[in-house]
Amino acid sequence: MAGPSKVEFPGQKKQRMRARGTKRASAGVLKRLEKNLADLLEDPHSKIPIVAYTVKRARKDPVQKSLKECAKVISKKNDRKWLGKRMVKRRGDAVARGLAGSLHAAHDDERSMVAVFEHPIFGTSSFVRRGVAKPTHLVSFQNHGHPRQRLLAWEEHAKKGWWFFSMEDGGIICTGSEANPPEGWLEGGLAEAPMKFTQKGGVHCSPSATPEQMDGVHLKVGETVVILDEKDLASVGEEESVPRSVAFRMMPPRLVDFADVEWNWRPEGWPEDKALPAVAQERVDEVIEAWLNLSVTDSQLTRALRRALCLNMNEGCIIGERWWAMDDRASMIEAINGSPPEKAALELIFSEALEEGGLHVRGDGTFEELDDDVLRLEETSCHANLVALWPQWGELVLEEIYGITGDDAEAIIEKQVKRKQGFGAFLKKMEAERAEHLMLSRFPWNEGDMDGLCGRADSLVRKARIDGVGSTITMAKKGKTPTDEAIGWAWINVHERSESEGWHFGSDARDKGGDWVPALKALYEASAVLAEGGSSDDYIEAMRAFAARSGASDFIEV
Repeated sequence: MAGPSKVEFPGQKKQRMRARGTKRASAGVLKRLEKNLADLLEDPHSKIPIVAYTVKRARKDPVQKSLKECAKVISKKNDRKWLGKRMVKRRGDAVARGLAGSLHAAHDDERSMVAVFEHPIFGTSSFVRRGVAKPTHLVSFQNHGHPRQRLLAWEEHAKKGWWFFSMEDGGIICTGSEANPPEGWLEGGLAEAPMKFTQKGGVHCSPSATPEQMDGVHLKVGETVVILDEKDLASVGEEESVPRSVAFRMMPPRLVDFADVEWNWRPEGWPEDKALPAVAQERVDEVIEAWLNLSVTDSQLTRALRRALCLNMNEGCIIGERWWAMDDRASMIEAINGSPPEKAALELIFSEALEEGGLHVRGDGTFEELDDDVLRLEETSCHANLVALWPQWGELVLEEIYGITGDDAEAIIEKQVKRKQGFGAFLKKMEAERAEHLMLSRFPWNEGDMDGLCGRADSLVRKARIDGVGSTITMAKKGKTPTDEAIGWAWINVHERSESEGWHFGSDARDKGGDWVPALKALYEASAVLAEGGSSDDYIEAMRAFAARSGASDFIEV
């Protein structure tokens, strides 16, 4: 039939009118369609599903009804007029309507205009639109060579619980309301998989797999076994999967209804003869089901399985993918990456947190207290775990290890939470401050108790014992009064620095301070007993002697 006349306006380019959803077929598309339609017209019976189940009540069997109606259409395959009426008849079987429209198209000489079918799962194809049949039915019959698209005509029956399998030889087998994959069907899906399979000893193996291996993923359909090595799974593209290639060759694409999967991986350290906890096995089964339902791709599978197993263990200690018995927690702490102070802090926290239950420290910096006797750490570094646990148990660490309590502890905890300084450096600083605090607590006088010569001598000795003698040399050289200069001269002589630093001091400081050197040296030597945790008696006596020798008036008895 002639199309609408073309209207041209002066000065305008020629315009082409095209029906919506159609296009002019290319030579390649036209050739393929002509071949498909010729094959359909020659042998339409081969494009109809083979019944591979016992028909009990044909009148109530929707597949049998469709096949019966399709048989009527096939009997009239050369009656173009009859086909033309059937393809526009809205009543009656929808599948038969699509078949009638496709057979009618097979008789046409003009097929230059075609419609386009696009689907994210079943792909893209061109087809000849005839009658009022659904595009999916027309696509199914006109692209019967496509292993997925040939199933589209039977989609409504599949939704009602009937199973259809697309075979490698181009046929379709219906197994009724039970999913019974025909022999040879799985091999067709494996041929389209994102990895190459080879048959070894009756087992289909991925490139790196062997028939004897126990690890990896074992997929079983009927008596057919497929082994997928984890390295092969990891190398598959992000959107691809073996179940996808297989499941889309059947309708409905529910591989989970009849496929069995085994996965035998266990965390390092888990006893070989010990069964997995029920909750962990349940989570593993959920991931496998999601994989078979095409929600998890091959590249995601191994990580998802290991994560599901490890994060749902309800006994022992598990870090990443390694497991220890709860009474072997010391070995677990040793395996964590971190410094000795970090490990000591974690061990203290665990001792407290695990007294009445378990603990799960997540990788996002949060934690959960559990009822089960289990310790689960998603991260393998001390720092990452301490970041999560510090706000709750930082006060315990500061008090038990570093002797810091009260407002001081709260301020340190809050500051660390905000800064998130590396815990290795942070705890090293805490250790240094603890040692300084402990050292200062051994001196009989507090800073500032004595404000004259004795106070100056006490400050020099304190700083030398905490920060080293080198840190006091500059302090000794910066005397603001003659008395300060004199004790500075005495101090550098005590530590034999007079030759290198003597030019800073005048003759008066040298004369006065030179007399104090023996007493100041005795005071510094007496502080060694304090540094080692000994009695302060010698230090007090040495300070008394220094006060007498220097004439200091600020000495205080304790």
